[in-house]
Amino acid sequence: MNELLASQHVVVAGLGMTGQSVVRFLTETGASVKVWDTRPDARVPDNITVPVTAGEVPAGYWENVDTLVLSPGISPSHPSVKSAALSGVEVIGDIELFARLSRTPAFGITGSNGKTTVTLLLTHILNQAGLKACAAGNVGRPVLDTIGEGFDYMVLELSSFQLETTSSLNLLAATILNVSDDHLDRHGTMAAYANAKQRIFAHCQHAVIWQGHPETIPQSHIAETTLYQASESKTGFGFVNQVITWQGKAVLPMSEVKLVGTHNVLNIQAALAMALVAGVSIETACNGVKTFEPAPHRCVEIANTQGVRWIDDSKATNAGATLAALEGLGRDKTGKLILIAGGDGKGADLSVLREPLLQYVDLVLTIGKDGRQISDLIPGGHYLPDLPSAVQLAAQQAEPGDMVLLSPACASIDMFDNYAHRARVFAEAVHGVSGK
Repeated sequence: MNELLASQHVVVAGLGMTGQSVVRFLTETGASVKVWDTRPDARVPDNITVPVTAGEVPAGYWENVDTLVLSPGISPSHPSVKSAALSGVEVIGDIELFARLSRTPAFGITGSNGKTTVTLLLTHILNQAGLKACAAGNVGRPVLDTIGEGFDYMVLELSSFQLETTSSLNLLAATILNVSDDHLDRHGTMAAYANAKQRIFAHCQHAVIWQGHPETIPQSHIAETTLYQASESKTGFGFVNQVITWQGKAVLPMSEVKLVGTHNVLNIQAALAMALVAGVSIETACNGVKTFEPAPHRCVEIANTQGVRWIDDSKATNAGATLAALEGLGRDKTGKLILIAGGDGKGADLSVLREPLLQYVDLVLTIGKDGRQISDLIPGGHYLPDLPSAVQLAAQQAEPGDMVLLSPACASIDMFDNYAHRARVFAEAVHGVSGK
């Protein structure tokens, strides 16, 4: 395959991290490479020495081009990409290129929410079991940077954007964790979004399936399956009295892990199921979960002041993620649950939050461009000018035993650099009201 690449003329679309990794890899194989970035003002990194076209492509650009490697942020429906395809250029992504070259057994994880947690958790379990595993794809390292490094397993977080340009990825096991309203500005409809997710099962040996959502079930037959759910089950993974079960037997009390909420019960079950496919014993896998440190900004407790728990879920950039947090934390709450939400809703239907807000939330505080859409869903909601103001009001209303959850259900781009910046502002504000 590398010999074939050496004779190829390839365009790499996008100058982000993924695009730069593709350029590095292809130039090392001897392929003829040039770069196209959709942004007219794109900055060319110093490490890019191949020709770069920014903005619109000139006439005849696709002549003699064999392959276009598309970065996930550029849609296959972009006019220039369509023009390339009509010119006979094969359009793929870096995951597809990796699939054609790598012989390392791989796990695939996708879903609207939770995929980073499951990817990092499975990688941790495998490494703790003495195997050499690497997280890559949508989290961790670009996949092409890992080729030839001798890993026992690759654990791939795969977004719908990556999957829509992938067709031949063989996976030892794969899962769709969940499907909720997100990225419709790219995919157009929920059906198209779900179909992009389903591509993960195209060449999959073992499907790990959550039984709570029909969109997570493979549309084609897969011989080997493991089922999991957040309720009692005598087969597969279940959950009884705050304890995860395997084949009906208790194996992992949630009190012994650092991940919180019912949604993380499901994430843990999915990771455990894949670890078993790799041959790790259930005891060893559960011990790995116990030593796992949660990824930042994903339902992580950042403070406990005067009996009030402050939870950072800034990574919840869509309604589905916030819904998971509310159901995961709300079911077992003992005091009030105060929610801080809002931001740029990306055109999504935020009204899906109404019922969980009524069921689990005692006080709703919102901010940002689309915050009023959320605060207006239930009586007594408050719209605040900024995040520190919301934290201050939450602190005034909270009592010992209560929980304050930042789970925006929206992107951060209207008020912050990114969700990590939003989390820092939240943490600083919490520090300010608590004095700790």
